[in-house]
Amino acid sequence: NVVWEWHLWDHLIQDFDNTKPNYGVVANNPHLVDINYKASATEVDWIHLNSIDYNPTLDQILVSAHVVSEIWIIDHSTTTAQATSHTGGNSGKGGGILYRWGNPAAYKLGTENDRTLYGQHYPHWIPDNYNDGGKILIFNNGLDRPDGEYSTVNIIAPLKDTSGSYIFNSGSPFAPIESEWEYKNIGSFFSEIISSAQRLPNGNTLICEGQMGRFFEINENGQIVWEYINPDSANGIL
Repeated sequence: NVVWEWHLWDHLIQDFDNTKPNYGVVANNPHLVDINYKASATEVDWIHLNSIDYNPTLDQILVSAHVVSEIWIIDHSTTTAQATSHTGGNSGKGGGILYRWGNPAAYKLGTENDRTLYGQHYPHWIPDNYNDGGKILIFNNGLDRPDGEYSTVNIIAPLKDTSGSYIFNSGSPFAPIESEWEYKNIGSFFSEIISSAQRLPNGNTLICEGQMGRFFEINENGQIVWEYINPDSANGIL
């Protein structure tokens, strides 16, 4: 039985036609999704949500908008009715987006040069009792990255005020501008699709380089301390 649900379709905005629904100023409404960003008349998979995570302490949900190259946080404390609106719940914002990160151009508060995510997968909160607990870890695939083909693993800590609400200053994108931790190994680490990473209880980070079938563990200095390669490839046994 469905006991709660949320629909992106209830939280759209467009600045193309003032005679159509949801017309408004995109940059003034970061809690809404611009239906015309990356729009296509033939592509039905225009958002491609590829992961979901739940934080029981915050009662919030984190999803990954792959095509938009953003992560979104929404309020789960709402009723289903409140989730269709922009009032109610612990946040008081209903089902609107509480926080977003990765591509300010998607809500017209930045350009391509301000983009930090490129077709990411598996953003999730690090468990509170782990190193960097409560922060968000992301496998940043690097799909269509302008400075070359390489993946990174990033950690961000969204800025909050004293009440616990995510800080948004009108006219500026959600902070931080850059991630506070990053792992990369240009030339030796790249998977443009699938993949994931997670923090381990010992403080190390386990990474799945999906396309290569490679799994490796790094310590806090980025040194590889364990590695496994799947011997079965698309071309047969390695």
